[in-house]
Amino acid sequence: MGEIGGVAKQKGLFRAFLGEATVASVFRRLDSAQFAKITDERLQLSHARVDLHGEDGTGFWRFLSLGGDVFVVLTDCTFATVRHEHVAAEGLVEFHFLLEGPVELNLPQKHPTAPSNVSLMACQQASGMVYDVICQPGAYRMASLYVRPALLEQSFCLNAGQGMARQLLYPAEGTMAMTEQKIDLEFLRVLRDLFSIGYETARALPLSAARIIELLVLSVDAIDRSGRAEEQSIVFTARELAMFSRAREVLATNFSETHTIPSLARRLGTNATKLKSGFRLLYGTTIFAYRNRHRMDRAMELLIDKQLPIAAVAHAVGFRHQASFTSAFRGHFGFTPKQARQRVESATDR
Repeated sequence: MGEIGGVAKQKGLFRAFLGEATVASVFRRLDSAQFAKITDERLQLSHARVDLHGEDGTGFWRFLSLGGDVFVVLTDCTFATVRHEHVAAEGLVEFHFLLEGPVELNLPQKHPTAPSNVSLMACQQASGMVYDVICQPGAYRMASLYVRPALLEQSFCLNAGQGMARQLLYPAEGTMAMTEQKIDLEFLRVLRDLFSIGYETARALPLSAARIIELLVLSVDAIDRSGRAEEQSIVFTARELAMFSRAREVLATNFSETHTIPSLARRLGTNATKLKSGFRLLYGTTIFAYRNRHRMDRAMELLIDKQLPIAAVAHAVGFRHQASFTSAFRGHFGFTPKQARQRVESATDR
């Protein structure tokens, strides 16, 4: 239900894919008659779905709105190519739950603990600030909530007098404020329920609204519990946001150096906390995972194109020992460098 056709294909995330610049304009477009959707006018709720297909990849985005104050985007996509999008300030506090890769939201049966790679990121940039979000090809599942600050302050009692909350609600000019919080099993239960709603009936709308409100309550509670000091939040300047593009370039091209997060942070003129958090926010992955992906992709290119000895390929992508390279390569692709070369030779002989 609610599949949307006639969307201009652009290699971006949901804003660019729909040909819009902001979250609010995306939802205004979804309100037009050409899009199939379900609505509840009395409760001011709506749902629409946009599918990926063909060369773009597979999966879909779900778009949910609660009046004009809460906009929710659920991403369940496998992107076939790199997706790049500009994010402009529009006066909304963002809550992102990053579920990297093919993450299952089912609760574990034994020794229940939340996966260490799942977190809540809350942020807002001041008017005029713009940053870029880039997703590499692959599977992504995430929930993003965009909320008007007045609602958080008045209805959810997010205290603007506290350091972290004040920065999120009212970021200083020329900055972007964010905080990253680990989430617990209660968050995962709500996220699981939200992703599992099928939208076959109109009753799905109040059910999804209940889950979204519960997720916001949990998020505000997490921010309150994390402390009231300003240093608990991270503030990025425009220069620091631009710096992440340089970090991405270094990680994707320079394999001869051994990069630790502290050393890379010093090289870029920032600190390790900002580097780690900002990188996850903008690129949806960790620094280690991003660098490893590019090392392995480069190794595959060398194995296929240049027919170098495997030991030389290992050295070219920053491994001192061939055995370590073989282990990392097999962990990434599911087969060894020797098997990769054999597959190429076999395909060439056909």
